[in-house]
Amino acid sequence: MRRLKCSVFVFIFLIIDAGHSFNFIGINKQMLYEYVGNVLVGSKPQDEGRPSPPSTGWIVRGKLTLQRQSELIMAAALVIDDVTLNNSGEKFLQNKEMYPPYKPFKIVLTKEGTISHVVFKEGDPIWSMNFKRAIASTLQFQMKSSGAFVVDETGIHGKCQTEYFVSNKTNYISIRKTPELMTCVPYSEAVHVTRSNVPPNTCEFDHQKSVIIGNEAIYGILPHNETGYFLSMAHAKGTTLIHTFESTGEAQYINSELLLNFQNETPIDNPIDIETSMAAEISKLQLQPLEINDPTGGRNPQQQETLISAAGGLLDNLAEALESTDFKFSEPYDSTLSDVIKLLSEMDFESLKKLYTEVDIGTSYRQETIRNIFHEIIPRIGTKASVFLTRHLVVEKSIKSPIAVQLLIPMPFHIFELSADLVKGCEDFMSIGPDRPDVRQAAILSFATLVYNVYVARGIDKDQFEEYVQKYFNLYLNDRDYEQKMLFLQGLSNLQLGNVASYLEPIVMDAGNEDLRFMAAWTTLALADKRAERIYEIYWPIFESRNASLELRVAAVTLLLISNPTAARLISIHRIIQSETDPHLINYYRTTVTSISETTYPCYQHLRRLLSYMHRHLPQKPEPRYWVTGNYIFDYRDSKFGIGAMLQTFLVGDPKSDMPVVAYFRFDTEALGKFTGQLALYIKARGLPDAIWQTVQPKSNGSDPFTFRSIKTLLAMLKAPIVTSKNLHIEFILQMEGKTVLSYYLNQRMFQQLTYDNILDRLQLLIRTDSHINMQTVRWPFMNKYSVPTVLGTSSDVLLQTTVLTSLRGNITEHRTSGSGSKHTLEIDARYSSYASVRSRSYNPFLNLDHEINREQGFLIYIPFSSELTFNESGRCGRYTFTRPQNLTSGLSFKSRAVTSTRGLVTKTAAAPFEEIMYPERGIEVFQPFSYALPDLGVKLKVNMNVNELIKFRGMLLKSEFIENGFSRNMVVSLMMYIFGFTQLSSIHLGHDRNFTLLMYNENATRIDGNICVEDVLKTSELKGKKIGFTLEHADETQNVESLHKWNVILDVQTSTKSSWFKVTGKVQRNSKDDEEDWKARGGHAWAPGAMRQLPTLFGAVKSHTRFESKIATA
Repeated sequence: MRRLKCSVFVFIFLIIDAGHSFNFIGINKQMLYEYVGNVLVGSKPQDEGRPSPPSTGWIVRGKLTLQRQSELIMAAALVIDDVTLNNSGEKFLQNKEMYPPYKPFKIVLTKEGTISHVVFKEGDPIWSMNFKRAIASTLQFQMKSSGAFVVDETGIHGKCQTEYFVSNKTNYISIRKTPELMTCVPYSEAVHVTRSNVPPNTCEFDHQKSVIIGNEAIYGILPHNETGYFLSMAHAKGTTLIHTFESTGEAQYINSELLLNFQNETPIDNPIDIETSMAAEISKLQLQPLEINDPTGGRNPQQQETLISAAGGLLDNLAEALESTDFKFSEPYDSTLSDVIKLLSEMDFESLKKLYTEVDIGTSYRQETIRNIFHEIIPRIGTKASVFLTRHLVVEKSIKSPIAVQLLIPMPFHIFELSADLVKGCEDFMSIGPDRPDVRQAAILSFATLVYNVYVARGIDKDQFEEYVQKYFNLYLNDRDYEQKMLFLQGLSNLQLGNVASYLEPIVMDAGNEDLRFMAAWTTLALADKRAERIYEIYWPIFESRNASLELRVAAVTLLLISNPTAARLISIHRIIQSETDPHLINYYRTTVTSISETTYPCYQHLRRLLSYMHRHLPQKPEPRYWVTGNYIFDYRDSKFGIGAMLQTFLVGDPKSDMPVVAYFRFDTEALGKFTGQLALYIKARGLPDAIWQTVQPKSNGSDPFTFRSIKTLLAMLKAPIVTSKNLHIEFILQMEGKTVLSYYLNQRMFQQLTYDNILDRLQLLIRTDSHINMQTVRWPFMNKYSVPTVLGTSSDVLLQTTVLTSLRGNITEHRTSGSGSKHTLEIDARYSSYASVRSRSYNPFLNLDHEINREQGFLIYIPFSSELTFNESGRCGRYTFTRPQNLTSGLSFKSRAVTSTRGLVTKTAAAPFEEIMYPERGIEVFQPFSYALPDLGVKLKVNMNVNELIKFRGMLLKSEFIENGFSRNMVVSLMMYIFGFTQLSSIHLGHDRNFTLLMYNENATRIDGNICVEDVLKTSELKGKKIGFTLEHADETQNVESLHKWNVILDVQTSTKSSWFKVTGKVQRNSKDDEEDWKARGGHAWAPGAMRQLPTLFGAVKSHTRFESKIATA
């Protein structure tokens, strides 16, 4: 009987027009569904068996009423019953701030039964409309046939290719809907917004995506007497997996579910009003983006005055913390800086301007600190308001020139609101006058980078972009000053796309200034792969010409290789090199092949596979002195953890003097599929030795037998070749992310104005002048944010970021003492604080709560330094003093942890914000304490570490590929890159718990002072002798105990003027008032060529009853 019923149901399903998915509701009928929405944010531990961090989430329950008012019109209304928090179980009933979802909305169908569009009530906020869009999208399903089929369907992520599988169960029909999120337009992979302050690594690499998302919906269909079937159940699920550590650390997730269960069906007695007060505009199913200054989507928009007050308070807290010595080394997690950045990014232009006016008032120490931090943050926010504030401060001359340059340099690299209005509004940067040359230079270069970024983001069209390219080229042509030509050439380099290369070609082909030709050729490197034919036509003749300069030939061979990396091109270049006579060019070719054929840098992998064929066919190696022309790469990469770095050095030497002339250094770092750092430095220095010699030579002593004139006469007698001196020519270019940010030029005339005496005088004046130091720097080295809405239509996101705050404060003073001595006082307070986090967040709009799980890492360093140095020039003695105040702790702390939190202001009238913070259960922590007292210095050292996590971290390092990379044959560079790699891995990989502290502390105020004296005691024709004295006294200033510990060291050093013979004798004495461990020692050592002997060493106790002897070991 059951089989008969099932067969009849399937027959009815097949013969009825099943393509109309909304036929499950008859016309003039209404159906009531139970609505249950659930969002859960959590994390999985790295190791099985270890407890997971607590999860956080919320459940919303209600009733959904659907009315089929006509064939193509559906009315929907939702009533919220309650919202429950997962952890505490606390239940919140409906309140007036939950009212927007109650507003009904209209679903307009197509004749095919799919959703055409939806219409909402006027004034419905974004969060409520998105919530309803998700309901409508969930209700949409298709039944073209049984089995599997694929259709294009519009949902909350846009138009997606959607897979359907219709299966016949025992007594119902099951439909599984799976959208292929990769195909969604415009929100591919269900990521609605991707924001990053570092460029992506578009080169060849193997990297795991940080975020992957999957959605599906299950529908249960039961038979119906009138419509043939009806929707019994709809269950949509969404999963967001966050693997930011290449699956080697903690894995976070955001799960969401939307469940509709059929309750009853009735005729329409009370039609839902979907005609009055409806919005004039229709809406698609895809979710509406949230506004930048209101991430709640209208649920709890922050007033600008509130943002100003909150940001001002946090800035004041930052400044106050920099004045305090009460550090939380046990919890070095300080997110204040990232909170300030978030608040400032939500402000409009007028609010930022008002806040700046408030922080710019006053000259106090704290006010100066707040102002410094604000200047550091503003160019890194990236909003249109922050860019316009920078323009206002720079153009209106509201700030000093160094601050203006400080704002302009990083500004274009962080902007994410890119539009034509932004470019138009910043055109004032091009009109800054020559009275501020540094500001003008930074503005011109930054504006070119801004235009490039807006063009790439399709904010302006090609014609508009070409207008700016033409403008920069005209400025280059119309200016005769070399420095200005160099500036506008770098501006063209920053524009980089379009017809920029076409404008550079005439400069390269012109037989005029060789320096400009080389710079234009070098600028073409970024465009070489897009103009292979023109590169060959222009640069192959230069490469083959023996009359062309070495600089141009080096640039030519580089461009020819990069523009067309094929076997034919490589073999052609190789044949030319085989007959080459210039050892400089040969060495450049050899080092290029050897370096690239062994590199791990992703952007050179296509060249690496090609050049590796030529590794055994290289021409003979030139003499070592030709190293000054070469291409050297030192790099490493770890594919397991997705990090790497590359240091590349291009050198071009002078063929006549074999001295380096051009040096180009490039340092790239990568992590998580992004370039976390791209720095380059270009230096061209010609004629520098001649300029220095011409400056120093007139000051030489005429009585010296080896004067310039006598040396010149001697060289003429030896018939040495005459090398004509060259005028000074220095170019200095600094680049970030491939864009020039600084460009300087120095010629002979400028150098002569900076005479040797002037430099020394300025340095001496700087040292002797009392100086006040109050310097703060803010860095936002890494930020990736992904907006990944839930299937409920509520917002959720994933944020990876690192913020760094450094501070250097203090005073340097000098006082002249009686006689000819001087007293220097140095008080320095150095601090470094970095905060890195990987945070998954879901926003609960019903209760205005943020549900987060955050893996955070804090790194804190505090180094206070207070000293006095007194120099007695006549007595050749210096006195030093070091002090530490009472109860001072300094050192470093490096820790990480997982935190689960629920925060927010449930209602606007709530007395206090809701806050719930939880930490994962921890097992028995194994700490290895190391504590060592240094009573003679009045301090104690203490080291704490988690041995279990240290072993795990060590295992992670040993699994890395740093050692296998080999780096280079240069031991120093290898060691530096090895250390940098481990440092980078420690800062990027947050998936392990770290717990390490190294602290120095003292309970009582302590003072260390003493003398250092050097005196000549012997000076004959055969012997010289010096007496060196060193004393150290430790005083307890809290207990007013002077000379609590005292050390006295005396060394007598004798050396021979005719041989390498020397003799050292010394005496060491220690006296103490608290431990009665007084002792003294004498010893010595003498050495002569061909013989070695040791003087006897005597140790004797003064007050102690212990007597011992030892010998000084000799080499």
